[in-house]
Amino acid sequence: MRKLRPDGSQAYAWDGVVLRCDTEGIVLRAQFNVDLVELGFTTFRRGDEFVEFYYWERCFNVFQISAADGLFKGWYANVGLPAELNAETGELRYVDLELDVWTHPNGEFIVLDQDEFVTLLRAYPDFAEPGERGRVDLLALAESGDLPRWTD
Repeated sequence: MRKLRPDGSQAYAWDGVVLRCDTEGIVLRAQFNVDLVELGFTTFRRGDEFVEFYYWERCFNVFQISAADGLFKGWYANVGLPAELNAETGELRYVDLELDVWTHPNGEFIVLDQDEFVTLLRAYPDFAEPGERGRVDLLALAESGDLPRWTD
């Protein structure tokens, strides 16, 4: 998995296992690979399980996050360009457009990085339409409470 900046450079990369791939998108399982990230509203730790939902035509993705012991933490979602899969290399990538939404297990959500999103869209006007579409669609999804959930 490769998360790209709007200029095409790589922001992050990680490995995942494909759980499902169909005409709507792809679902991966990955483990958080950083020791500790404290965000205030939640904490990510090495070994946390991310089930990542990427879409071929939607301008966002959603990560279902659980602690290593299985305790569900919530959802972290990113506005970005639709995911692209290189079938030959097995590389999945998307361009992140900064705006994020954290949703707690009880359905309450927080919109993050709004100023960065506005700044990015000014700097990259070609991303304004997909960015705004992703923002609207992701907020509607969060408000509906119908976020994707993978169950084994």
